[in-house]
Parts: sequence; C-alpha cells; structure tokens
Amino acid sequence: MKEKFSIVVPVYNGKNSLDQLYQKTRNEILKLEKNYEFIFVDDNSVDNSFNIIEKLCKKDKNVIGIKLSKNYGQQNAVFCGLEHSHGDYIINMDDDLQHNPIYIKDMYNKLEEGYDIVYAVTKVKYHKSYRNFGSKLTDKLFNLLLKKPKDKRVSSYRIMKSELKDVIIKEKKSYNYISASILKYSKNIGNIHYQHSTRKYGNSNYTFLKQLKIFIRIFLYYSDVSVFKPFLSKSEPYSIKTIINDRKES
Repeated sequence: MKEKFSIVVPVYNGKNSLDQLYQKTRNEILKLEKNYEFIFVDDNSVDNSFNIIEKLCKKDKNVIGIKLSKNYGQQNAVFCGLEHSHGDYIINMDDDLQHNPIYIKDMYNKLEEGYDIVYAVTKVKYHKSYRNFGSKLTDKLFNLLLKKPKDKRVSSYRIMKSELKDVIIKEKKSYNYISASILKYSKNIGNIHYQHSTRKYGNSNYTFLKQLKIFIRIFLYYSDVSVFKPFLSKSEPYSIKTIINDRKES
C-alpha cells in the first residue's frame, strides 16, 4: 500500500531526541492519516543514534532506518531519504525537536490550497548573528540565482508533493542542496509561520565556516557559470552501510 505521508529525518548525533521526535510526530500524523512511514537517515553519527533507530524499526514496521557509510552532510542525507520515500506527501524535519510536529497539519492544509511545497518559517530568529547573516545571504543568493519569489522563505521544515520530489531526485549531484533543487523546478511555494522550539540536547552543527562552505557550494553546483563545471565532484552523493525495513518497490 502506498503511504500518504513520508517523514524524512536526517540524523547526526541525535540519540537523545529521536524517540521523542518519533512519538510526537507519529501522534500528529495519526490525526491525519493511518498510512505513513518514517525514514531516519543516520549520517554516520558518532553516538549511538542508529541503535535508537534500530529499536524504533523493531517497534514500528513503518520506520525505515538507514545508516550512511560516512558523513555526507545534512543535505545529502535528506536526498537519500527522499530517494527512499514512497508517500504522496513528503515531510522534512530536523532531528533536534526544534521543528514542532504540531504544525504538520497547518503545512498540509496550506499545501492543499494548491502549492507544490510549503515551508514552515519563523517570525523571529533565535540563532546567533552569523547564522542570521548566513540565512540572509543564502536567501539573497536564491533570489538572484534561482529566481525565488522575494516574498517567500525557505527552511528545512517543509512538506512537498511527491510529484516535485520525483523531479528533484532525478538531478542527482555529488552535493545536493534540497531547496536549491526545488527552486529549479517550482516557484509555487507556500509559507506558514511557526514557533521555533528551543534546542533541548546538544549544540548546533552549524558554524560560520560551514555556512560559508554551503554558500559557495550552492553557487558552484547551482549556477550556470560553466567554467566551474569541469572541477565539480562527480562522486555519488551517498552510500548506504545499513538499511532496515527497506521498502523498495519491485
């Protein structure tokens, strides 16, 4: 049976939050639909995140656990999850409980107004100043490079239709920035506002240097400047070490 909702979660050192994330999100999904799947993609965590994922897989056959062979970065981990998703609607959310699942219903209702994708965005920024600067810089780059509508914002908390997902996974790069890929194929974007929850466990993996690298990679991989193309990596975006409850369609 085809699932209605696929919840794709990239995981890196998220052992403390995964069980709560699963329980809270599942409770919200079941208010909408019984057919669902969770896809947890462990980006080669150094804690025991995958042990928690294995337990969730044993408890719920609708949970797919994927462990990557090395650390490929959040965006490529999400891309892996998208490739393994089967739902009519695909939800992306982080593993740290900052994306409160109570907003899934609001995103879904907004999507049903006719959008291809809906992003949940905050009215207030809670991150450090350099993170704000990096977000603003990325937003400007998307406006110029990919013609993002200026009145719309993007984030890592989103829901999209499977038709859009099917298009973007065909364009497999060694480095994939999901929102950049989305903007190449659709400007039909909706936004809702949500209250960003405070981080309960660990610290953000984003530093100023990582933000700068992301900005440069977006420009290199998604611009039309042909002089850079011969120097871009041609490697696969990820490789899988372990997968549990694989649901590949025959």
